[in-house]
Formats: sequence, structure tokens, C-alpha cells
Amino acid sequence: MLTSSCARLFASCENARNSCLILTLAWIVAACGGSLVSSAQPVELQEVLSIDGFFDISDIAVGRNGSIYIADHQSFALSKYNPQGRLIRQVGSQGAAPGEFINGPHSIALIDSILIATDQKGMGAMHYFNLDLDYIGSDQIEIPVDMDVALNGQTYFGNFDLNTFDRHVATFVPHVGLKRIFKLKDMHKYNMENQFILLAGNPGRIVVVFQIVNRIDVYDLSGKILNRLSAPDLPLRYEGNFMNMGERPHLSDHIVESISYVPGGMMFTGAALDHQGNLFLEHGGKIGEMPVRRSVYVMTLSGKEKGVFKMPPYTRLAYIDKTGHAYAVTTTEPSTLLKKYKLEYLE
Repeated sequence: MLTSSCARLFASCENARNSCLILTLAWIVAACGGSLVSSAQPVELQEVLSIDGFFDISDIAVGRNGSIYIADHQSFALSKYNPQGRLIRQVGSQGAAPGEFINGPHSIALIDSILIATDQKGMGAMHYFNLDLDYIGSDQIEIPVDMDVALNGQTYFGNFDLNTFDRHVATFVPHVGLKRIFKLKDMHKYNMENQFILLAGNPGRIVVVFQIVNRIDVYDLSGKILNRLSAPDLPLRYEGNFMNMGERPHLSDHIVESISYVPGGMMFTGAALDHQGNLFLEHGGKIGEMPVRRSVYVMTLSGKEKGVFKMPPYTRLAYIDKTGHAYAVTTTEPSTLLKKYKLEYLE
């Protein structure tokens, strides 16, 4: 709600044609406790590598020596490339035998000398490979939502509980098992609004980026929520509608109403943390109006706005490594390309 002084300032500008310039409006918004998106261009992208021949890149991981690991969900394959983009090895196929994927690799992560790849195999599975992509083993887990590795090598992932519909942040030790740390707060339990991206690249912080709503939660490692952010100038959500679920006597009314909600679009199609602790949020948009060039909002975990930049045409942000390189997926005909960019910071 505007204060009376702010209301008078806006009213005085209402009928003036030239006196209320953008600079004045920015001052008024700031004085009234609001915010505007920074007009600064926070980064520029300088392409340094392009690799083609993929179908559906679902995740990327980069080793300490610069080796690039790629999960291709549609081809059920894991690939390893050297830093210059030469294919070293490709493994994987569809199936239930050791080293195969039932639904295709989804998330991948590097822990020391092990590559972990998730697969929706029944309740969910983690497959282990060494850095040469030799299969080591597997573990069954509850359905994994997303996964990331902290700077100390600890693996964190989002976890979906089929019994309670709760979402948790958990750790997972290869060949040992799952350990839940905390439950996500203020969740819309039963509908699509609980879809999220998990980021653990900032020391002592777990960042949860909700994909359907304009909400970013920052937790400490014990589950205490430290901050709740939203990207400036974007709505809370793109309004969808409700499907007619019919008679569902075995479910309560509020559950039926909740799970029947259809989102009107994706707020964030991608998110990443860079080596400086900046949060990159790739804007999705309304269904049927997905942009050719996606906007990426950049801010700190304290909420300071750094500005907005555009991705190249038909390109989505996928990953940022610890050396300041961004990896993106470009969808073209007849195949999908992986692009590597040097992030040139303009501050």
C-alpha cells in the first residue's frame, strides 16, 4: 500500500506529460519501498565451444580438469568430452541391465572420482560411474527431484515423499543411503507449484528456485530459511485454470482442487549459481508465448538486483562452472547443440 506522501507524488505526475521522467519515477518507487529492474547489462556471453549431435540434454557436469559430462535423456546416454570438445566416451542405453537407464538419465553430479546419474526406476535410482564412465553400481532411492553438489563435495538433492507429498532436502552418500535434513516450507503440496530447482554451490546455503511461481527460498544447512526472493517485474505466477476432476470420493476436496490446477506457464526454466555467488534465473513465460530469446535475471542471494541479459536465440541456460563459464543448450534442426560461453562481467 502506498503511503500518503507517495500517493501525492504519483497523483502529481498523473496528468503531466513531460515532467515525470523515468529518473523521477525510479526515485519515487525507491522512496516508496518498491524496486525497478536494474537497467545494467550484468554480463556478456562470449562463445568459446560448440558440440553438436545431441537429442535432449537433461544435465551437465564439469570435472576439475575441464572434462565435460553430458546426460542425454532421450538417447539414454552419458557422454564425456575433453575441454576442447572431443568425444572421449559414450555409454548407456535403454534397459534394466547394469549401466542402462529405464527412463533416461535426468540429473548428474560429480563427487570426487564418481559420477552419479539419477533415473526414474520404480521409486527412483542412482547409478554410479567412475570418471571414465565405467559402471560401478546402483542404489534405489525415493523419487529424486533435483540434485547438486556443494563446494565441499557433499551431495544435496530434493526428495519427494509419496506418502505425505512433502518435499525434503536430503544428502545421499553413495552405497550408504539417504539422510533427510529438512522439509521445504510453505509448499503447495499437491499441485505443480512444488516443482523446483535445487542449488548448493554457495557455501553454507541451499537455494530452492520454484519453477511455476516467482519464488526463491534461501536456507542454511540446518533448514532455517534465511531469505525469500522474487525476480523483479515478474508476476507471482501465470494464471492457469482448473481441470474437472469429476468424482473423487477417496480424496478430500482440497486435494482434488489442488492437484487439478494447471499452471499457465513456467516462471523459471533454468537457474544457476556462478563462482561469485550470483543467482542466474532464466525466465520461461506464458504457455504458447515462450520467447525465442530468453531473459536471464541476475541477483545476489541477499536480493540485490544486478540486471537482465538475453540468451542467444533458441538457447537455454543449463550450467555455470567454477571458472566463470556458462553452458547452454541450443535447439536446432536436426540436432541439439551444447554451447560453452565465457561470462564477461561488466561491473
